[in-house]
Amino acid sequence: MLLITEDDPNVPDIDGIANIWQSESMLALAVQHDVDGDVELRITHEAPSSPNMILLFDGILPTGRRLVEIETVYLDRIAGIRTLTGELPVRIWGDDPRQPEQVVIECLGLVELT
Repeated sequence: MLLITEDDPNVPDIDGIANIWQSESMLALAVQHDVDGDVELRITHEAPSSPNMILLFDGILPTGRRLVEIETVYLDRIAGIRTLTGELPVRIWGDDPRQPEQVVIECLGLVELT
């Protein structure tokens, strides 16, 4: 899953070891492969209540265009998050530390889904 913050993003160096990679304009998150089933994605302002969810990322995504596009690795658009400022404070939760089947994106600032 890709969170793209600029029109011409730099792809992070994917080392095959970690499960999250970040450049200044993209965050890549390893999720369950599509041949193994669908990945459930939820975008919210609240932390997940399930004790099975693990915090995978806690940080700020800078975006000069005030938009974060969420896409598959095939560049199919899943959703967009429009911000009021040039950054998106975010936490990403998953039900597995390596290849989550359930992902929650917790937006910590004011946002609008597109």
